[in-house]
Amino acid sequence: MTQKRNTGDIRYRSVGSGRKVVIEQIKLSAVLFVTGCMLIAMETTILSRISIPLFDWSSAAPALGLLFSMAVGFLHGEREGGITGLLCGWLSESTSTGSAVYGMMLLPLLYFLCGYMSGTVGKRRLAHNLPSFVVFSIVGGGLKFLLSLGMAVFELKTLPPVSWIWRGLIPAWILTVLFSAAVYGIVWGEKKLLEPK
Repeated sequence: MTQKRNTGDIRYRSVGSGRKVVIEQIKLSAVLFVTGCMLIAMETTILSRISIPLFDWSSAAPALGLLFSMAVGFLHGEREGGITGLLCGWLSESTSTGSAVYGMMLLPLLYFLCGYMSGTVGKRRLAHNLPSFVVFSIVGGGLKFLLSLGMAVFELKTLPPVSWIWRGLIPAWILTVLFSAAVYGIVWGEKKLLEPK
């Protein structure tokens, strides 16, 4: 019985094309790293200080690092999503202050799981389009909401005030879902720019 050789698999490529694959991976990694750092910087500096006066949401900021790791997993695969989630979670954890979640290093784990699962489930079950990614952003934002609430209960030994949930957690979840289209567009554009021609 003869085995059919998969010419698209990296193991069967020639040495010259192997170098090309490595260079493409390095370019992708560099672009994703710079983009992730910029989104985390936007999340922790600009967007965390903007207040929405109509709703008095002064402490809410979208989880751009979470969205970025989920978009990378959704569009590039589970391995890239998991690694990006780990790095974005660590950056978000180390640059944020004042919340009960931060300091326990649970955000890298959450971002890793969300990036990995969006790559795994997105590759096998869903179409690669914006509405499917919005579903992932709702689930990922909900998981971050539950983690923040659980850590606040763990720290305070009681339920946190409803005003903190109303002014901090729920608006952050809503803003995360609203920003999902922009982050998906950024990662999709980068993928199209970096595709080999």
